[in-house]
Amino acid sequence: MTSEVLDLGSTQISYEFDQKNTDPTVTMIHCFGSNKKYWDFHKKSFSDYNSLIIDVPGHGQSKLYDEPCTLSQIADDIVALLDHLGIQKIHLGGVSMGGMISQTLILKYPDRVASLMLINTTCFISEDMHQLWEERSKQVLESGTKSVHDILMRRWFTLDAIEKEIPGYKYLSATFESFDPKAFKKISEAMCGLDTNDKLKSIDVPTLIIATPDDPGAPTHISRRMADFIKGSELHWLEPAQHLSSLEHVDAFNEIVSGFLYKQFANI
Repeated sequence: MTSEVLDLGSTQISYEFDQKNTDPTVTMIHCFGSNKKYWDFHKKSFSDYNSLIIDVPGHGQSKLYDEPCTLSQIADDIVALLDHLGIQKIHLGGVSMGGMISQTLILKYPDRVASLMLINTTCFISEDMHQLWEERSKQVLESGTKSVHDILMRRWFTLDAIEKEIPGYKYLSATFESFDPKAFKKISEAMCGLDTNDKLKSIDVPTLIIATPDDPGAPTHISRRMADFIKGSELHWLEPAQHLSSLEHVDAFNEIVSGFLYKQFANI
């Protein structure tokens, strides 16, 4: 396995690349406020294949942009990393923010993506949510990420998961508390520019959508709309959960993803 940091000028991307053969590479993108260790819970689902996991700029060991950034810029930098590694085709997956980046990337670089996995994510940010992110950013800049920690954990996890301090909650809770306030602001602003909605109809690769009926960040009707717009996609529900269902249902999630990937590689 190669574990390095690539300097792209405007940012530096930390990554882990495990190459086994010449097949397409499974590339997974974590959620907002976490890092590539998110996938430690799920490596079992793609351990048989080439894999690339990254820290999104502003997260983990990846450098935050000096200037305001966009999801499109993040997608460009991920493709630059693929080019650096000689990776032509990927099976792309992302959770929440990672799903937003994944949508942006496949719409901009459709020839680079063999299949798509969208996990507890949305296709646009409403004006109400935009305003809420602005308020949170202001609070975080003034008082640090700990000031919004509890309220976000209750959006991302069920009370049962929080009370039992399940491993996924403990990991994200600790990681989020050390999240850079400047990264919180810049990356949340980038997410607020998301609007892939009708553009999803142009996606023409096998697509897996994993959603949660009670997800406050990706409402049920949005998940169903995404599944309707992406022709031939398969929609799976994980419950009970809030926004980060994979961390509450690790085994079930891994089984769904490994089954989806098996079908993709069987068709190579």
